[in-house]
Amino acid sequence: MDSKIGLIIQLNGVFVVTVMCLLLNRSLRLTALRYWTIAWLSLSFALICLRLGFEYDVFSSMLFTYYYLGEYIFGFLLFAGTRSLGGGWELRPRTELYFIPFLVIAVILPTLVGDFNDAAGIHTLVMSGFYAASFHSIHRSADRTFGWKVLHVALAVLSVVNLSYSVIFTANLLVSFETGFLSYHSVVDLVLKSTLGIGMVIVLLEKVLSDAKSAHERLETANRRLEELVHTDPLTAAFSRHAFYGFVKKHGDENTETSGCVGFFDIDDLKWINDRYGHNAGDVVIRWVVKVIRDTIRAEDLIFRWGGDEFFVIMISMDSEMAIMRMTTLEAQLTGLSVDGIPDPIDVGVSWGFTDFADITALEDAINRADAAMYSRKLERKRRKNESQAFVPSLGEVSGGLIA
Repeated sequence: MDSKIGLIIQLNGVFVVTVMCLLLNRSLRLTALRYWTIAWLSLSFALICLRLGFEYDVFSSMLFTYYYLGEYIFGFLLFAGTRSLGGGWELRPRTELYFIPFLVIAVILPTLVGDFNDAAGIHTLVMSGFYAASFHSIHRSADRTFGWKVLHVALAVLSVVNLSYSVIFTANLLVSFETGFLSYHSVVDLVLKSTLGIGMVIVLLEKVLSDAKSAHERLETANRRLEELVHTDPLTAAFSRHAFYGFVKKHGDENTETSGCVGFFDIDDLKWINDRYGHNAGDVVIRWVVKVIRDTIRAEDLIFRWGGDEFFVIMISMDSEMAIMRMTTLEAQLTGLSVDGIPDPIDVGVSWGFTDFADITALEDAINRADAAMYSRKLERKRRKNESQAFVPSLGEVSGGLIA
């Protein structure tokens, strides 16, 4: 195959990959893509200069210098792109200084040899080094995706092929032999560089998908945390009203048969604790009450904070009589509590009321009835307490009268 025709074919393939990189740059903001786009542009420029160098002998030395320079920029940025894939690595002024030796080679190489093919041994050795360095860089990546495999193989083959070119061209300088098979090296380079370009595109798209997946997972985690904040009371870790309405909606949409009982709780004399010892002490009491209720009910039962010192529980598949039996030890567990800010242990009283519900549509009505039952119990407990406090002084008076 004529070398000029092969060069044109190779240039067309490189141009296609360059256009793909330019188009991807419009939507993707990746460091590796930025380096690789400049790399392919440089390679396109290099091949154009090579084609013109073969055509115009007067300017061939200058054009071949541009060709070498474009190829070395391609190799240097190819390595930089593969290096940046694993993280946030970027070229710095100090790292860019490493390109100076290759700039010197590009300038002096056309002047050292008279024939272009005589310099091919050195040039292909340099390019083999770039491909090998890029291969080593991407080999250390933890990703083992399909795109990584394509890019990995393309870099390995390009490194070996260019090294073999270097050996063949160098050997041909020492011992002249037939190298007609090298006339197809443009086609081989086209296939390998096209594979390299496709591998790059696949790797970049896979990285974008991976980043999008990670962002989606982070968003889901943030949403779950937000839902927890919305549906969980921060003081007691009990469910909030929002969680209750979500529970009703979910079971209503599922149209499942749900029955059980509802218990409504209210802490006695919490206002007195807040006024005398402060709200911090009151908050501790509230947390203690919720803990005891949670320990008393079953693991699958749900406890909600309705507001202030009011709570209710939903106990599926349990009737109110059975639930009331579970509450007999509730106040015993709230006796003699040691609370920060209160000098002496205190006894905390809790009033409750339970009622049954037959299905999810009757749940809110059951809560209202349980609230009413709780309130009646609270009034009854308050009445008994007042009678007890009134009875003790009168008994003292009677005893005092007898002694007198």
